[in-house]
Amino acid sequence: MAWFHVCDSWQIDLLAQALCHDQLLLASEGPTSTECPAVFLIYILVFWLHSQWHLPFRACNALLTVLTLIFHMLEVHLDPPIVTSLPGVISALDAEPKFQTLPVCPSCFRVFPATLPDPALCSHCDTSLFVTTATPAEQQQGRATRRVRKPLLRFPFKSLQDQLSDMLQVLGMEELCDQWCQKTRQPGVFQDIFDGNVIQELVAPDNSPFFGPIVPSAAPPELHIGVSLGVDWFSYLRSQIAPSHTSCPMSFNVVNLPLALRYRISNLLLVGIMPGPKEAGLDQVQYFLRVIINELLRLWRDGFVIKTSAFPNGHRVQVILVGVICDKPAAHKLAKFALKATLDAFLKDAFARHTNAQHRAHMERYKDLDHAARWSELARLLYFDICHMVVVDPIHNLFLDMFINIQATPQLILYTGLVKSHFYHIWVRAKVLRTTCELCTFHALLADLELPARLGRLPSLIGEPAGGSLTADQWLLLATVVGTLLLPQIWQDYGILNQSVEQLAHHHSAIEKTLAQRRKKKQAGANHKSADVAPSKKRRKTAQSTQASEHSSAPRPREMELESDDAGAAENNEDAYSGPEAESEGETDHSMPYNMHPGDLSNFLKLARALRIFLQDQINASALKDADRFIREYCSELLSLYGSAVIRPNHHYATHTAECINDYGPLREFWTFIFEWMNKVLKSYRTDNHAGGELECSFLREFFRTLAQASRQAPASSALTQAINTMFKASSNDHGTLQALAQEVDEQTEDAMLNLNLSPRYSAESLPQHVYFAFLHYLRKARPGLIFHSMIALNTNPDSVRVQDRALLFDYVVVNGKHFYASSHSSKRAESLIAI
Repeated sequence: MAWFHVCDSWQIDLLAQALCHDQLLLASEGPTSTECPAVFLIYILVFWLHSQWHLPFRACNALLTVLTLIFHMLEVHLDPPIVTSLPGVISALDAEPKFQTLPVCPSCFRVFPATLPDPALCSHCDTSLFVTTATPAEQQQGRATRRVRKPLLRFPFKSLQDQLSDMLQVLGMEELCDQWCQKTRQPGVFQDIFDGNVIQELVAPDNSPFFGPIVPSAAPPELHIGVSLGVDWFSYLRSQIAPSHTSCPMSFNVVNLPLALRYRISNLLLVGIMPGPKEAGLDQVQYFLRVIINELLRLWRDGFVIKTSAFPNGHRVQVILVGVICDKPAAHKLAKFALKATLDAFLKDAFARHTNAQHRAHMERYKDLDHAARWSELARLLYFDICHMVVVDPIHNLFLDMFINIQATPQLILYTGLVKSHFYHIWVRAKVLRTTCELCTFHALLADLELPARLGRLPSLIGEPAGGSLTADQWLLLATVVGTLLLPQIWQDYGILNQSVEQLAHHHSAIEKTLAQRRKKKQAGANHKSADVAPSKKRRKTAQSTQASEHSSAPRPREMELESDDAGAAENNEDAYSGPEAESEGETDHSMPYNMHPGDLSNFLKLARALRIFLQDQINASALKDADRFIREYCSELLSLYGSAVIRPNHHYATHTAECINDYGPLREFWTFIFEWMNKVLKSYRTDNHAGGELECSFLREFFRTLAQASRQAPASSALTQAINTMFKASSNDHGTLQALAQEVDEQTEDAMLNLNLSPRYSAESLPQHVYFAFLHYLRKARPGLIFHSMIALNTNPDSVRVQDRALLFDYVVVNGKHFYASSHSSKRAESLIAI
């Protein structure tokens, strides 16, 4: 039987070109005429070992020296000779990334241009911006000042225009950026971000639609590119004895690209990293954001012209910011939103809508005060609707924890995602599911459950403390698949569904009692900790080192192992209101009365139904209304079931999820998985334990070195091509996709854009007898107009088709980007769609 791909041939060619080329192309595509191909391959190998596997400088230098000696022993004379240092290799390959290092005032954190003339002082507080003291080597030479100025604090920045220019040089990338307008749109159906209200309402400088229809003309049409800005702090552990260091990458995601290409690290445009060691304050963030907004204003108003292979005379490109995607703490800092608590938080239209014009007017009023406290640089973008285009990441909001540090007070607020809040903080920690009863039964059912790997990683435990460290895909799987299968069984087995409300009158008081006990334990622990710390501070009167002064105390090694990207600089894994984690799950609670409520199951299933709709790849308007109703009913019922003590800010933010989908399309269009993956890549680099922004410069430099190495095209030589392809297969961190975050499968990037494809590996075998006749029966039923007969049947009809019993058996088939494995070729039956 023949299989046909639904894509046109030109689309396949275009896709192949895009997948085979990365965004950054180097000037040197291969060995020069005076350079030996073997030497060129050695340079590539050493550069690859450094950028992908973090081989230190000294080890790279030693490797180059040893290889030089090997050539001498073989009496091979090279002209020019091999360089014996990694900087020399980087220079020979022209792979050193170019970016700006902007000086930052160490007192007020204002950012200044690198060309600031001497004396370089902060215009606001007159603080010196550069180190002026000569180095020891320069002092020995008699110099009183430094030859090269070194900023006290620096902000690494790489222009968005430069990165877009490099990306658009890739063959076929311009066509891919214009494919959005060729897609058939249906009113009331959200397929991607271009079906959202925000994209349709964005305007160009002349007030025409920015993403409007292309008008045929003699001149080449302008290329309009939309980018979303991701801002996400992460903590980097420099060593086991140094305090953690918090940095903040700021990167752009090109929304024009197809989804599978958009979620590749190599197509993510990292423009800058806010320096640590702590998170920037509410106003300090705006100084770094101003640099980015300046360029966005210019690229929207004037654009830029780039010469490409498709447009050798020049192609004008204009860029617009379509949204800021971040977690809630970052939204407070970037757009200056504040908190407000009310029991009407889940009612539709309970709040008077805050319009873009009102928000801008309030910010302008605060900007004119002596101490500007509520101004956001985003207001300088005239087209930017601050109330609609700053989006709280739905993955954090619905599934994971978020921390926000209130700077005015030593207070840490924990925002818990809805699923984790319900499963872990309410059912587990508040003892609704008793450890040795209902929770034990749930764990036993989990152990017997087997699911396909494409659905995500199935957790083995959700109790304390294991449930506190589950990932987003595990909470998603629990809420949308596992919970809907297993929880009704537990409620039925323990007879909760047959209980009346009167019989469960103790429900509220038992939960409140548990929460009160946890708060008491937490307070006692905090008092004990402060009593231990105070005497130790009195004994230590010596001056602290520069690194130790960055934080009041270094985290313990165990804390450092558990620290997550999402926690930022806040080193706290405790619940904000319910106390510390339990030490084990071995408590005996058979004697405790059950706290499960008969209405809790139906309440949780409303959350599951809402999430299943929100997570669809294509959503229609009527289903979105149902999901909005389910999430609001869930939050309101949760308040009546457990009281206000279990309500978090995330419960209110979740009621805006449907509105965000109306603005931006399905959740995959505006979640921060790709930015989280960027953090993981940056944290994998080995850097020196330096402060003053040097750590962030190292992050940026190593990231672009890695991309430069990965983007180098293989030369014409077959040996070089084979060697470079071998390196590519061994390291593919920059080929991350959404599926790779959970499964780490390299092929997912390419398969995500395929509607139908067969595995490259197959075998020709005879079909088992029962499979053969089942297939013959299927052919007769599926094609009633044709006549088929088996290998052993006597054929009396000349029009009958003889069906052979030999077939090509493939390992798997890709359908709409998902793998389905043959049960005979897979060790896990759950990976197969149907087992015959």
